[in-house]
Amino acid sequence: MDLSRRLFISGATLTLAAPALLRHGLAQSAPIKIGSLTPLSGGGGPYGPEKAKAHRAVVDLVNTAGGVLGRKVELIADNTETNPEVAVRAARKMIDADRVCAIAGTWASSETLAIMPLCQDANVVQVYTGSSDYLPNGDRKGLCFNLQPLNQAWCVALADLAAKRGFLEVAFAGPKNDFAASMGESFASALRKVGGKIVGEPFYYNPNQVSYRAEAERLIATRAPAIFIAGYVTDFTAVYRELVRGGYKGKVFTLSFAVGPDFKKVVGSAADGILHGSPVPPVGKDAYDVYLNLVCLKPNGQVQAPYGCAAYDEMNLLLLAIEGAKSTEGPRIAEYIRRIANGPGERVTTFADGAKLISTGKGINYDGASSSVEFLPNGMLKSRDFALYEIQKGEDTLILTTTSIVD
Repeated sequence: MDLSRRLFISGATLTLAAPALLRHGLAQSAPIKIGSLTPLSGGGGPYGPEKAKAHRAVVDLVNTAGGVLGRKVELIADNTETNPEVAVRAARKMIDADRVCAIAGTWASSETLAIMPLCQDANVVQVYTGSSDYLPNGDRKGLCFNLQPLNQAWCVALADLAAKRGFLEVAFAGPKNDFAASMGESFASALRKVGGKIVGEPFYYNPNQVSYRAEAERLIATRAPAIFIAGYVTDFTAVYRELVRGGYKGKVFTLSFAVGPDFKKVVGSAADGILHGSPVPPVGKDAYDVYLNLVCLKPNGQVQAPYGCAAYDEMNLLLLAIEGAKSTEGPRIAEYIRRIANGPGERVTTFADGAKLISTGKGINYDGASSSVEFLPNGMLKSRDFALYEIQKGEDTLILTTTSIVD
């Protein structure tokens, strides 16, 4: 081979090698992309904005302090509209075009389950708040983490409340989705264990209807002394108004997210007497107060932004896991989420404190704003505090609190 030929080959080799080296360098300095997929409209519309705000606040704070692994965190945000089909389209873009390593923030179980196959195939971590008992079934790779207790835990608390109030015969209804179907099964089981029963058959209606008069009439026709409606604020408001118009005089049970300020504003004094329950953050705890201050809310001894504090934990867990794993690969992130959530290690409540300890090689145990954030092997929460309320004079009056612990 002559000299000119050897020079040509050497030059070509260098030309080909340089882009590869450049790509490696760019990969080490490129932003770390994380999806923030929250319900800014639809049934979850009242709560999605607080989740999106918490994600943004954590990322901005971390970026101001230098980022993760010395790299900027880029938040890719979109709206699920509390609609599984919309969520799938948004998640597909995040995974295929934006190349996110994780997606946080889905709220409705149906949208979380809908995007799960995409995330599993792409090794993308999911961190979310969902309650359907079906949620663990789709995670075949250990990539999913839930900051909300499952329906089984909700229903034990609500069935116990019904029994204590003397309501052992309860009719059940909810929208046609995975969340309500799971809630119906779990509530029926929990009610049987305290000596009660579901009156008639649980039934499920189509959401976003023009009228819910037929659904209300069907519930009234059961003659049940109590009704449990596992709906979102939009459909629950419509069904409840029709129950009132239809003259129903029994007790109504529901979930706290269905009877927030928007509901009370619409129905006024007719809301009085409704019993409802929900998971609640540890009010007064330092981690919860840190979250409230970060999003410009003043701690006042009351529950505020119950889903925003979970979103704060979602993002902190993800960023700390990436920092600890020194990787954006899904399985590695998932491994470190378990490690930093369950310990052992020194208690931390913020990314900054956790990252400092990680840099010295010390173990950490993240203690969250929404809960202690300890996970079972299937990625579901080990425990969560619940509160049960009755609406009196337009205000939520606390009846009791309890802690649900899963073995």
